[in-house]
Amino acid sequence: MKNRPLPFADRVQSRMRERGLGLRELCRAVELDPSFFSKVLAGKRSPPSDETDLRRIAQVLEVDAPSLIVAAGRIPTEWRRLWDDRALFERIHRLAMGADAGVVRERPTEPERAPRPSSWDRRETAAAAPKQLGEELL
Repeated sequence: MKNRPLPFADRVQSRMRERGLGLRELCRAVELDPSFFSKVLAGKRSPPSDETDLRRIAQVLEVDAPSLIVAAGRIPTEWRRLWDDRALFERIHRLAMGADAGVVRERPTEPERAPRPSSWDRRETAAAAPKQLGEELL
């Protein structure tokens, strides 16, 4: 089983424990309201949306800023090239969807269904049915 990235709150709390930081100490260092951030860590509020705040949290926790920003559900500014380079975006997308060794696993699709006949087609079919049935019986 592959290691799944920890959600933002789990990642922050884990790193706070490792560094011996309390909530108030972290919030004072990154200039965030402890009441707000307590709710973020409890899963009652979303992580800060401001990239500057996320970068300060990453700096104090001594973690990679882009990975923490992504864990918060944001896209770091250094990834801006993804918007401009379609080939790069496609490669990243394939990797994110679970491509191994250059083989892309596509999501299963529903089987194709025959087009539904229009009301006009249904009337013609119904009118022809008795003839076909009669011919088959003979």
